[in-house]
Amino acid sequence: MTANARSSAINPLNGQIPCDPEWPEEMKTRAMSYLEKYDSCTQSILWAFMQALKLENRMVLRTGGAMQGGMMSSLTCGVHTAGMMILGMLVGRENLETGIDGLIPTILPAQRLIKELTGSIGGHSCLEMTGVDFTDLEAAMAYKLSEDHETCVTRVGDGAKTIAMILQDLNARGELFVPEPLP
Repeated sequence: MTANARSSAINPLNGQIPCDPEWPEEMKTRAMSYLEKYDSCTQSILWAFMQALKLENRMVLRTGGAMQGGMMSSLTCGVHTAGMMILGMLVGRENLETGIDGLIPTILPAQRLIKELTGSIGGHSCLEMTGVDFTDLEAAMAYKLSEDHETCVTRVGDGAKTIAMILQDLNARGELFVPEPLP
């Protein structure tokens, strides 16, 4: 299928993204609860959205497993990684053969998502936001057990809420599309 034929096979996610104004707050609560119970900022947000959008996929969840703690290296926050994974599940390219045309629907929403997440949680680097080098497992565990860890729980909630609000806005404006599966 050519990129042009493929773009005509794209359907909006009508009805899949809840328009309820309480949904962002629900996603915040769910993601925070998962983090408190099971750990992993990335997987907590990812699973909350996959359940809410009926996109549960254990392999995608597993993919998020090495992303917390700034990719286990105090780099990009798992909130950002989860947001990008969710966005990719909704508008990402699923066939390399579509080339750059297949990436175009993701570019502007991804840039917006990163900018707004960075603003809502106060940064994008785990090291800068926490002061913890997550490559030092003793320091990582000390942080996990400290009261300071609650700031990450709050970041996860704020990030999930921001992701939900962006998805609702993109959907309301008709800018959130999911490709139909290829034959």
